Amino acid sequence: MRNSIKAVVFGALSVMFSAGLHAEAHQHGEMNTADDAMPQKVIEGTGIVKDIDLSSKKITISHEAIPAVGWPAMTMRFTFINPDVSITALKAGSHVDFSFVQQGNVSLLKSIKDTQS
Repeated sequence: MRNSIKAVVFGALSVMFSAGLHAEAHQHGEMNTADDAMPQKVIEGTGIVKDIDLSSKKITISHEAIPAVGWPAMTMRFTFINPDVSITALKAGSHVDFSFVQQGNVSLLKSIKDTQS
């Protein structure tokens, strides 16, 4: 009886581990991930630049309410990838229109335009 239980447990564990190895062996490189498959929603806002930190690639904007994501008016930091002319030409106090996408808890700036120029 004892050997029968050991054989059943060993067999079940063997099946579980071999199924995991089989799944890892598949080549998933050409499959779209959930992030790739779903287009990111571009969200637009309006606000006033409070600070720009080129070294950490962050811009602080005091923005109006953004109904598309249910945010009230607040001051927050947005991340940008490359500081192009649209960012480097801004200064604290610049009134801006901007767009961004949410990537997890990161608000990634897509575009920004000084509305006073």
